Amino acid sequence: MSVVQPVPEDDEAQRLRALQSYAVLDTGAEQAYDDLTALAAQVLGVPIALVSLIDSDRQWFKSRVGLDVCETPRSQAFCDHAIRGHGVMVVPDATLDPRFADNPLVTGDPRIRFYAGAPLLNPDGEALGTLCIIDRQPREFGEHQRATLAMLSRQVMAQLELRKRHAALSVALDSLQRHTQLLDNLSRHVPGVIYQYRLFPDGRSCFPYASQGLWDIYEVRLDEVATDAGLVYQRLHPQDREGVALSIQASALTLQPWRHEYRVVLPQQGERWRQGNAQPERLADGSVLWHGFITDITERKRIEDVTHRLAYFDALTGLPNRRLLIDRLEHALGSQQRSGQKGALFFIDLDNFKHINDARGHSVGDALLQQVALRLGGLLRHDDTVARLGGDEFVVQIGNLGTDTEGAARQALAVAEKVREVLESRYDIDGFSYNSSGSIGITLFPRGHEGVDDLLREADTAMYRAKAGGRNRIEFFEAGMQTEVEERLAIEHDMQDGIERGQFDLHIQPQVDASGAVVGGELLMRWTHPVRGAVPPNQFIPLAEESALILRLGDLVLQRACEALAQLQRQGLRLDLSVNVSPRQFRRADFVDRVREALTRAGARAEGLILEVTEGLLIDNWADTVSRMDELVALGLRFSIDDFGTGYSSLAYLKKLPLYELKIDRTFVRDTPDDPNDTAIVEAILSVSKHLGLRVVAEGVETAEQADFLRSRGCDCLQGYFYGRPEPLAAWLARQG
Repeated sequence: MSVVQPVPEDDEAQRLRALQSYAVLDTGAEQAYDDLTALAAQVLGVPIALVSLIDSDRQWFKSRVGLDVCETPRSQAFCDHAIRGHGVMVVPDATLDPRFADNPLVTGDPRIRFYAGAPLLNPDGEALGTLCIIDRQPREFGEHQRATLAMLSRQVMAQLELRKRHAALSVALDSLQRHTQLLDNLSRHVPGVIYQYRLFPDGRSCFPYASQGLWDIYEVRLDEVATDAGLVYQRLHPQDREGVALSIQASALTLQPWRHEYRVVLPQQGERWRQGNAQPERLADGSVLWHGFITDITERKRIEDVTHRLAYFDALTGLPNRRLLIDRLEHALGSQQRSGQKGALFFIDLDNFKHINDARGHSVGDALLQQVALRLGGLLRHDDTVARLGGDEFVVQIGNLGTDTEGAARQALAVAEKVREVLESRYDIDGFSYNSSGSIGITLFPRGHEGVDDLLREADTAMYRAKAGGRNRIEFFEAGMQTEVEERLAIEHDMQDGIERGQFDLHIQPQVDASGAVVGGELLMRWTHPVRGAVPPNQFIPLAEESALILRLGDLVLQRACEALAQLQRQGLRLDLSVNVSPRQFRRADFVDRVREALTRAGARAEGLILEVTEGLLIDNWADTVSRMDELVALGLRFSIDDFGTGYSSLAYLKKLPLYELKIDRTFVRDTPDDPNDTAIVEAILSVSKHLGLRVVAEGVETAEQADFLRSRGCDCLQGYFYGRPEPLAAWLARQG
């Protein structure tokens, strides 16, 4: 093993002091670092990724993927070499590098062959360690990959800086609580502003006190807002003013702590992000006074945006990738099913792209794909989506084509014709002209109960028909629309009749804890028709949600659930019952009263009833949703987010809603633990839930391997065929007694 060239003692001592100032060595795992390490491994396609910090005689791993040990001697550390330069250090094959050929980490576990490390440079240019990736196979590492690793290392360093600042803030605030007489001195050192904000009953507001940081946060002086906070409100971003005002009103009403993230637009600094935290108290005159602090989170938001783009956008074209496309399609499907508007999905495959790519090289092919992305993006409306699935395949989603199917088809065809024309125009790349075109398949939606996969399959099928017809063509997917509409009308009529005749019944699927003991169950509606037989829920539930029938079914389920809960409670059994609530039912003006009446009629206590809602409920009318949920929680009910991770929403609502439980969607459980992506998602949900104190139920557990994995990761409850299929509620209740 080669000896690393010694660093001057003064320089090394200064570097170690800088490392110690971050107080990060030997601390526990933190999600921000683990997310970046996992992202590095995923994006760069390696089995091992590490955040390595070089101490005096060891390298210690703040975060690691694919490696069990948490530290190694510094003498064995590749990263000790990497921190001596400011660029990315790459070792294509360690067995051929005299510096590392006899290194125990090369000759023994983990048998390193490839290494790349980007130094973590603090603002003074001192290298604290590296973000590094490792492979057990030799490999090349191009400039684009080096740039990606360097960018991610800067994000790790930014997290370290934020951690250091937040630690300083926590220490300062503790000191404030213990020594209030030092407030003025403290306020000059804490990042951000310490302040008091007062809201009077007549709507007037002001800042009675603010530290010197008020200028950095709002670019106003205290004397300008001491009697009127209007100037601060003028600094708020126009799109965020209403949200800030509503959050303050909610805090004033409930006297719960105020916490909000928002943007400001300042004369000198421009657009910046702020995070406010404050504790309210009601004064004798009815006004509310908040005591708190506001900090600058612009850098954190920038890092989150970069991470988001890596996860949801195609690196080559900047277009949404498959993941974001599916998310938007699911949202569009739900939105247009509610509004009655039609949309269209185009599946586009470039003709002759492979010939150009093979003949002229990937650089020309990449340039052509980038031009295609620009042309498609410039052609469509702001609300439309253009995505790249990979290779030479693009997808376009357009909406608001009217409610008439024939008219929507004509509009979709007109747009598709424009797309076809723009794609067949010549492409100028590096002084040469190239010809290409596109074969386009179209499917309209919504027509029935199709999902995103169905739409993509239909549009793909139509695209292949266009290619088979001679390329550079447009084809519609034919789906027998009239027959489908007639069938839907018949089902809707039968459903209404079935409610009157008592054809609907409740089943229950048990939920168990980690030991396998039954702790409750989810109530599921089943319909047995005298002619159709057992009608699958995915056929009648969506139809019911499109009509008023979902309200009648919802009342039926709610009442029977309360009766079953009362029976269990009379027997002294503490088992929870979960009931699905549709957005239409939840938004009913008298929904809270109906829940209260159902509990009263049945004689049931509310604490055993869990209402399951989907993430889609949270998209619209946020303030009303929060208010209604608070009313129901006050009755003793609890809320669960069903199908968590599949909706069109942000993790931010987990901190703001009165939630009790998350249910991991079966699509993530299905391929766990074999699929690394689904496994990572499940582990991330479990980690977030644990930190937020939320119970987690995993749906769709069908194998012992899935159950063992979920239990080992701390999942609270499990539900699926492995533990029991849905069965009639009456039989299940009888067995419990």
